[in-house]
Amino acid sequence: MGLNRQLRKVIEAGLRGEHEAEVQALGRRLPNFIIIGAAKSATTTLTSILPRHPDFFISKPKEPKFFGRRYDMGWKWYGRLFKAGKACKLRGEGSTMYASALKSSTNAPALMHRYLPNLKLVYVVRDPLDRIVSQWRHRKGRQPGTRDFSGLMNSGHLRRLVVGCSLYHERLQAFRKFYPDDQIHCLTFEELIAAPRPTLTALLSFLGASTDPANLDLLLDDGQLPRVNEAGDKGRAMVEAPAWTDKLRSQVLEVVRPDAEQMLAYMGKPIDTWAL
Repeated sequence: MGLNRQLRKVIEAGLRGEHEAEVQALGRRLPNFIIIGAAKSATTTLTSILPRHPDFFISKPKEPKFFGRRYDMGWKWYGRLFKAGKACKLRGEGSTMYASALKSSTNAPALMHRYLPNLKLVYVVRDPLDRIVSQWRHRKGRQPGTRDFSGLMNSGHLRRLVVGCSLYHERLQAFRKFYPDDQIHCLTFEELIAAPRPTLTALLSFLGASTDPANLDLLLDDGQLPRVNEAGDKGRAMVEAPAWTDKLRSQVLEVVRPDAEQMLAYMGKPIDTWAL
């Protein structure tokens, strides 16, 4: 999705710093951390469970998409989303479009840093092929006219939206131009599911939240990570998982494998973490 003329003008004004007075007036009614993506990598699960912890407040909606297609709603609108959490130590949101390949999000990192330079960013990534399947199913469930999975690489829009969101290292570089690595925490969907307690402990520590075991227990259901926003949830049609043809898998891997290997290296993960 591109930018209409009015939205483009408001973003350009924002990039020039013309909204500084509005931001200063909001004070603690703003986030100090944002989950930037990736889509279909348990970001909704995180924004659902973190408010169980006494240190956290998550905006409603949890995905305001402010630093993109909704920047023209204005900072007062954005600030109101966090008003109820101004007394909380940690206030956050989780708009996965910020780390997407959508044109409407191109300026998200610059806008965020211009006004919130001390933000901490959380980026959850997932086996690129599994994530692509999940996002395609999500989209097909909401928009039945979406091209069949076998034609994924024949659609410029789907390549940019679905395959592009799996180019994690590329997407991350846009944020690293503005935020230092010590303000960015990356984790994988797989470790969050397989080892939720140590993975969440590391996340809480990064954000500066209490890692007391009693608070950690609040985030889990019988020691396991709750699963939310899965295929067929939120009124979406249930779309069966598609099968990869050898040709499609080869085409997609040619695009995503080099980026995935760079991302794993950046995170210090073994290159065989994902089935590439």
